[in-house]
Amino acid sequence: MTSIVAMSLVIGLIAVSIGVAIYSRRWSRTSSEFYVAGQNISWAQNALALTGDYLSAASFLGVAGAIAVLGIDKTWDGLGYFGGYIVLLALLAVPLRKVGKFTTSEVLTSRFKGSRSLRFGGMAGAVVISTFYVVPQIVGAGALLQLLMGWSYTLAVIIVGVLVIAYVTTGGMRATTYNQIIQGVVLWSVMLIILILTVTTFFGADLSGIFSIAEGIVPPQLASDLLMNDPNVPDFTQMSASQAVEFVSAKFPMEPNAITPGVFAPDWMNVMALAVGLVFGTAGLPHVLTRYYTVRKPKDARTSTIGVLLLIGGFYIMTIFVGFAAMYLLYPELMNYFLTGQSSIAVNMAVPLLAEKVGGQVLLGLAIGGAFCAILSTVAGLLITIGTTVSHDFYKEVINRNATDRQEVLVAKLAIVAMGIMGMVLGLGLANQNVSYLVTLAFGMAASIFFPVLFMTIWWRRYTRQGALATMLVGLIVSVIFVGAALVGSGAVLGIPVLINPALYSLPAAIVAGVVVSLLTDDVGDVDVFMNRAHGKD
Repeated sequence: MTSIVAMSLVIGLIAVSIGVAIYSRRWSRTSSEFYVAGQNISWAQNALALTGDYLSAASFLGVAGAIAVLGIDKTWDGLGYFGGYIVLLALLAVPLRKVGKFTTSEVLTSRFKGSRSLRFGGMAGAVVISTFYVVPQIVGAGALLQLLMGWSYTLAVIIVGVLVIAYVTTGGMRATTYNQIIQGVVLWSVMLIILILTVTTFFGADLSGIFSIAEGIVPPQLASDLLMNDPNVPDFTQMSASQAVEFVSAKFPMEPNAITPGVFAPDWMNVMALAVGLVFGTAGLPHVLTRYYTVRKPKDARTSTIGVLLLIGGFYIMTIFVGFAAMYLLYPELMNYFLTGQSSIAVNMAVPLLAEKVGGQVLLGLAIGGAFCAILSTVAGLLITIGTTVSHDFYKEVINRNATDRQEVLVAKLAIVAMGIMGMVLGLGLANQNVSYLVTLAFGMAASIFFPVLFMTIWWRRYTRQGALATMLVGLIVSVIFVGAALVGSGAVLGIPVLINPALYSLPAAIVAGVVVSLLTDDVGDVDVFMNRAHGKD
């Protein structure tokens, strides 16, 4: 699929991102600038940057791509990502900005002063969540370069890893913010253009026509599984979209169609697990929470969140229509990718493939270039979060309390390099997973580790230091066990069925652990001062 036009647009957008990182280097020498851009980001800039951060591989490629191969079950991804910001706005955004300085752990130690165990627990949670969030971004970027350049997936992942490590260690949070603003505008605009061209060209400018057609389609991932060992499988590349859809529907008339629930989440427990993980996971994602420390005033945290809600709400509505349209228009290609062992392209590349079909090489280049650069900035934000918590919460507080700014930034950059390499290794092992699915697992971890401890720290006066530590440990252990079981294909853990997201088990377990331990202990920290600070006037 190598194209001079598409390649030129991709290279141009990457060059802009690298240029911004180099230009911003002058502001990345102090820890405050490197971690949170000196807290000089306006609410409007932060809203756009949060949007660009959120509309990464998981949203731009993964949500519409997952709908295209699995159908209506995957609309939960977009709904959950959106709903999570409502929880964040209502419960955490403003108190976090009032209390925090650089990291989530500082919110905890502002109440429970001098607690190294909470600092370390917060660091461990942030590293686990952020690393797991990095992996799908690298998977998506590798698949993009594989599609565009024809490279092997391994080579593509290595190039992506090296590029993003160089990018983030150069520019810090200010470069990441500016690039996220650019990428957010590009991705939102490209998705809108794809939707307009698709509906006007193939569906007579009738959005409802997309759903009418979807009623007669067996989701391609399900259909390919059913046909995998069939000796009479036709060459789908020689069929039109309507012919391919009619062939599969006639062969499997009793199978669910694209708007039938249950293809991905087969029962109510799985649906609830996914919903809980996505909604509460947003309020626990370390790299999202870090963005609230970059704004000037607490009220800016609230205002920027409202702006994000409007922007991502519109975006996820578009992905639903684009996903179902892609399922139909790309049905032969998706079936062929699945049946020929190229499932990584099928599950992640529906949006770029549709962009090429409706807008040619120019729109393909914008889609791939925008998505690739958004991946760079998202990974940058994640790696900065990892570097910040390792350096500020562990090195500065545990190893060297007298560390200079220069030493802190150096340790942060070394941590970034190490976690970038780890992300590359894990990305190679998870090549065939849908990026949106991988991100939902990271959301489940965040919902279990950080959301409950932050919520109870900010809102419950009886919460104790020991209860906070128990909350994080139980949430971390239970979520990691069930995520690991899901990835290796295990059906149960100690007789408990493995669901598509761990949060239905791990979030209640973390809350129960925190409540029980708090009721048995007495160290509520500097609760009066903390509550006045968190809930006082802006």
